[in-house]
Amino acid sequence: MHTSWPIIGHEWAVQQLQVAAAREELSHALLITGPANVGKQTLALTLAKALLCQDTNPERRPCATCSACRRVDSGNHPDLLLVEPEVEGRGVKIEQVRELERFLALTPHESRCKIAIVTAFELIVPNAANALLKTLEEPPAYAHLILLASDADQLLPTIVSRSQQIALRALDRKTIAQALVEHWHASEAQAQQLARLSGGRLGWAVQAITKPEQLQDMEEALDTLFTIAQSDLLTRFDIAQQLSRDAVRLAQTLEYWRMGWHDVVLLQTGNGKAVTFQERLPQWEAWATKYDLATSARILRLLTEALNNLQKNVNTRLLAEALLLDLPEE
Repeated sequence: MHTSWPIIGHEWAVQQLQVAAAREELSHALLITGPANVGKQTLALTLAKALLCQDTNPERRPCATCSACRRVDSGNHPDLLLVEPEVEGRGVKIEQVRELERFLALTPHESRCKIAIVTAFELIVPNAANALLKTLEEPPAYAHLILLASDADQLLPTIVSRSQQIALRALDRKTIAQALVEHWHASEAQAQQLARLSGGRLGWAVQAITKPEQLQDMEEALDTLFTIAQSDLLTRFDIAQQLSRDAVRLAQTLEYWRMGWHDVVLLQTGNGKAVTFQERLPQWEAWATKYDLATSARILRLLTEALNNLQKNVNTRLLAEALLLDLPEE
């Protein structure tokens, strides 16, 4: 099928979902996974628009012009429910799941189906996840439930097993740079830089164009990483206390640190051309020489574990303190 879906990259996922939607063979429960800002919600909303579109030709859905498509775009279609955490960095609550269940229990208002999209599903509180199991086990014939999460491994196995998984991966730099030039009117130099810094996340690159403070946050996070390497224990505790005040910002900071240490590993394994933060190359080269590959791999593992634990609503201060004590000194 020739697709008009406004999705950049992820062609295999688009084709799979478009064919299933056109043939009315789409699973009642979808689990779309992938890194933050990689395009999960854009894909889910486009699929919802295709399912609700009023065009009689399945190959033209979504048409983007009918009343249904326009109402999905404006967020007020009566047969679509978007369930998002009430607080950034936290999960959907059981009260919201109850609302979702009531929404799906009623037959469609004007379409062939009803669709509920749940974002940041890896952060959902346990009792809410358990409450959702019944809907997954016995969904109404007209219902489609789309769950968005960073990693299926962090979810209840019973939920994963009852869902069709679509795993989105990071996009290549060329695709992101081309999209930034064509759709967001970035200069070639800006597009190349943001594509490199994005880590394959188009959403991040777009936000960097529209919200310049995002790049400033990135630079501050990397500056803090270098400061920690030169700090004593007391200073590290102070930094940990400051970072732990905002779980969302802490997660963003740890991701930038993870990308930085990944650059160190790339240099240690002879892949320097793939370094993300090229502007920081002298520092990465110094660390690549000072530490061995085993140390860099251990730090990457610690950062990954810390990011995963943040999604389990652990004590952020204890997490930050333990991590900063484990980071090496220059």
